[in-house]
Amino acid sequence: MKHKATWNKFSFSFIKKGFRFMFLHLSMKFFITPSLRTLILKSCGITFRNRKSVFIGTDVLFDNLKGTRTVIGENVTITTGTKIINHFPILSSNGVTEYSTGDITIGDNVFIGMNSLIIKPVTIGNGAVIGAGSVVTKDIPEKAIVGGNPAKIIDYIKDS
Repeated sequence: MKHKATWNKFSFSFIKKGFRFMFLHLSMKFFITPSLRTLILKSCGITFRNRKSVFIGTDVLFDNLKGTRTVIGENVTITTGTKIINHFPILSSNGVTEYSTGDITIGDNVFIGMNSLIIKPVTIGNGAVIGAGSVVTKDIPEKAIVGGNPAKIIDYIKDS
């Protein structure tokens, strides 16, 4: 799906977008409890399978465009500084005029390390571990341990 850049157009939905922006950025602050943080994010359009089992650290940014979804499974830990962005600029000779967009799905029992970047439409499989500072641009299989820029599979979690 493609999304046209609209930063040079004014519409009445601008006020609604402004309030949503404020709520999303309020959820990033340290004085918001984790349970209130997930409640604020749910009101801004993030979908949780069970929001009470999810921990989201401070300074975590969710950047959803209209028509896209971010779905988070159960027992997920998203640590401080992570950025989850479900669009990616398409470069042309005129610069950035449109974006490739899509849904981001995070499975159950996932750990996302500090300052990771999840960009482009991706699916992170159940039980995956994303190393700190990783840049995820492709789907991650179940129980994979990934790290780096771009994130590559390092190993798999073995069943005990």
